[in-house]
Amino acid sequence: MTRSYMGYVSSQTTSTVNIMDYGVATGGSSSSITVSGQAYTLLTFSSDDNLVVSKAGLFDVMLVGGGGGGGGGQSSALAGGGGGAGALVGYAATTTIYLAAGTVAIDIGAGGSGISSIGDSSGVASYIGSIISAAGGGGGGTSSNNAAGYSGFSGGSGGGSAMSGRVGASVDETFGNDGGDGSGNLTAGGGGGGYASAGGNQSGNNTGGAGGNGQDISSWIGAGSADNIAAGGGGGASTTGGAAGTGGVAGKTSGTGNNATTAGSGGGGTYGAGTTGGNGAAGKVWVRFKV
Repeated sequence: MTRSYMGYVSSQTTSTVNIMDYGVATGGSSSSITVSGQAYTLLTFSSDDNLVVSKAGLFDVMLVGGGGGGGGGQSSALAGGGGGAGALVGYAATTTIYLAAGTVAIDIGAGGSGISSIGDSSGVASYIGSIISAAGGGGGGTSSNNAAGYSGFSGGSGGGSAMSGRVGASVDETFGNDGGDGSGNLTAGGGGGGYASAGGNQSGNNTGGAGGNGQDISSWIGAGSADNIAAGGGGGASTTGGAAGTGGVAGKTSGTGNNATTAGSGGGGTYGAGTTGGNGAAGKVWVRFKV
């Protein structure tokens, strides 16, 4: 069976499925949560693992791909854009899938490495077997005479651009947003797009664009406080680095860019000769079932 990149796909053909029955599984880090008065077991996967289904049935799933790396500078007068967030699948509308008893592979997408020259620093998709993919985030804008933000894969947010008119686009804005626009003279990069909002444009040719906001997923995972993920990185700039989006990291005016720290978020851009943008953060996968 080929991979399906977004949405609901049954794992197999079956003649009788009681759609009211949730299954039981183990794997990752297990915790007990309550959402809207309903008790669940939540399985959280931060690294590659297996989901072992002991009882066939329905499972709610949420995935985020690895965030894109930020861009840096090839000369003392160049800045890079912020990395875009990985696509967040299963949050806006709960994605429920049917799984038969057995073992299902969980693949966690790596974050993209920050760059200082032309190249795609996009993150990597996350998967649950061959069922659903959350796309990797767009790479940060590179810093050269033909700098550009790179598009996210299959719905990831776009990376911020280091050159006017070269914005990294989200392939499907149901799952992410576009990156921001950079300056024409390359001294300020755009912010990377986040799941909740687009990356900001540079301002005045010396202030980087803000990273797009991430999403608070606390209501889905039953957390008692905010848990923001999938944010865009701020753009690098000569005077003022782009502000961090909610859950993200800011752009810088010198040195190595800030590395993203929350799942699926993009790295920050930076400014100056030989500098490298920050790394994007790895993705994550959550599986929950009613108890």
